[in-house]
Amino acid sequence: MKLKSLKAQQGEPMCWSDYLSLPFTQTVITETLRMGNIIIGVMRKAMKDIEIKGYLIPKGWCAFAYFRSVHLDENNYEWPYQFNPWRWQDKDMSNSSFTPFGGGQRLCPGLDLARLEASIFLHHFVTQFRWVAEDDTIVNFPTVRMKRRMPIWVKRRGEN
Repeated sequence: MKLKSLKAQQGEPMCWSDYLSLPFTQTVITETLRMGNIIIGVMRKAMKDIEIKGYLIPKGWCAFAYFRSVHLDENNYEWPYQFNPWRWQDKDMSNSSFTPFGGGQRLCPGLDLARLEASIFLHHFVTQFRWVAEDDTIVNFPTVRMKRRMPIWVKRRGEN
């Protein structure tokens, strides 16, 4: 809201990069991606025999890299099953323990668009609606979902 007001006072429209200047919004999106990424993992084919942690993966075999096992690992994140956007305020996101968009040469080209869309959704949801979510339980395997399908009551702000 402050950014929008500031831009209006300066007579400037919102632009593509403005959403990056909202650090807490970005940490909420990052934590959401860590805990409940829609992509559960990626398949990779071994181009040569390779040994990983004492296991031989022969040339031609496929391996599945399961993102959730990394994103919910206590060795990578303190209290990994707790939603905590503040953990990202001083954390390096370029390390290999955060992979919601893949990495390296196969990094998702839609990364910035996905973050922008999430930012726009959050902005409108928070500024234009009120909501109450009923208690529910997160089920983490095989994919992230809510046990009771996350009942939520949503009302546009200003309505009775």
